[in-house]
Amino acid sequence: MAANDQRIKVVIVHYHLRRGGVTRVIESAREALRGKGVDLLVLSGEAPRADARQDGVRVVPALNYRKTGSSVIAESLAEALKKEAVAHFGVLPDVWHFHNPTLAKNVLIPSVVRVLAEEGARIVLQLHDFAEDGRPGNYSAQRSFFDSEASFESTLYPTARQIHYATINHRDHDFLKAAGMASGNLHVLPNAISELHVKTSPVDRPFSKDRLLALYPTRGIRRKNLGELLLLGLIFGDRIDFATTLSPENPEWLEVHKFWSDAIDELELPVQLGIADSGEYEFLDLIGWCDFVVTTSIAEGFGLAYLEPWMAEKCVFGRDLPDITRDFEKNGLSLPNLYPRIGFPAEWLDEEVLYGEIESMLRRSYLAYDCQMPRNAVKQTWKAWVGNGRVDFGVLNEELQLSVLRRVKKNPELLDQMRVPTLSLCTEKEVQEKREIIRDVYSPDAYGEKLEALYGKVTSCQVGKVGHLATAKVLKQFLNPSRLNLLRN
Repeated sequence: MAANDQRIKVVIVHYHLRRGGVTRVIESAREALRGKGVDLLVLSGEAPRADARQDGVRVVPALNYRKTGSSVIAESLAEALKKEAVAHFGVLPDVWHFHNPTLAKNVLIPSVVRVLAEEGARIVLQLHDFAEDGRPGNYSAQRSFFDSEASFESTLYPTARQIHYATINHRDHDFLKAAGMASGNLHVLPNAISELHVKTSPVDRPFSKDRLLALYPTRGIRRKNLGELLLLGLIFGDRIDFATTLSPENPEWLEVHKFWSDAIDELELPVQLGIADSGEYEFLDLIGWCDFVVTTSIAEGFGLAYLEPWMAEKCVFGRDLPDITRDFEKNGLSLPNLYPRIGFPAEWLDEEVLYGEIESMLRRSYLAYDCQMPRNAVKQTWKAWVGNGRVDFGVLNEELQLSVLRRVKKNPELLDQMRVPTLSLCTEKEVQEKREIIRDVYSPDAYGEKLEALYGKVTSCQVGKVGHLATAKVLKQFLNPSRLNLLRN
């Protein structure tokens, strides 16, 4: 606790409070900390939504998204944040809690954090996403903000006894640790999972009456791997309809989305993209109507898609992401209905074409981050992708995936040569058991206790000299040839 066992005063800082994952985390934190020994103030670049909680929020417009600025403007923003905090609490806060400060959504923020840290402020930096993880444009924008590489290096990842980092999974925790972060200042803070108040069931469904419905609750961006959903439609389409909930909003992603919509028509597959786009069906109704939830994503942060459906008593089937799901396993939640990959014979693809795609992707990726590509990078990626003469469908880009789909559609007997996942859904008892584990481990109450404990630890630490983590070492963890993918890079 803070000095004299007083309530801990915390300022949460974020770019905005629009609908989205981070806003949801902030809202969960506010609810979870009610009745605990923490007083919260939220500083946002814009006002909350009309239907969101309004109290305890102050708007600082300079926090909103921006790609340009200067150190002088950053110092001015730091002063503005302190002014708002004092106006609310009467004093400076015990803890400053920044969300995604290194993502370059606002290039001033790392400098703001540095200013506060050098003044002795106690800080929590919660990283949900990384510019180093397939977002070279963000990384370049943040680097360009600084007058020199040395300034960028010394500011992006500040370190000190009073600066603590929180990640939403152990993968990111381990990456920062490997880059040199002190274990005592590094924490895993998984998101809270709330109850889903679903009132519908499959028997109420107004469509797919004589078939099963597999729902993919997602917005169909590239990393969601829609091609693999079509493959599942090819494999199980004799008895199952598949659907995603929303289309993407980004025009670039919409173009890829149309690519798959056209492929569905061409291949005559029982797959519907963006079933909730028109507003005819409510999200929670769709969850209730489906027989099970599916995910084919090749990259996730926390992994909400693996947990939330169980709260609606829905089994989850699809692609496993061990970097994410290992956290669930550690907490006693096994997910046996996931498959690690869908392999097919490498000779189905032109080896030179695949090799060329890999080399091109790697060159683009390293160039985008202004890094030298390792000499053996292509071999590393090839080894990771092509094992025992088989290729994982999920690492391919849209064009290569479609070529495989067309081949199998033309000759369904080729499915015998693929490592087709087994669709075996959970029993009612298993569903309830998993639901109770999630309620216990990831409940809002459990989240509030972890967050309060983190704030308590931060307030009790000594203030030390501010140093920094080597940016190249952090980047190296993400820009690894064996973990890259044609759908992300």
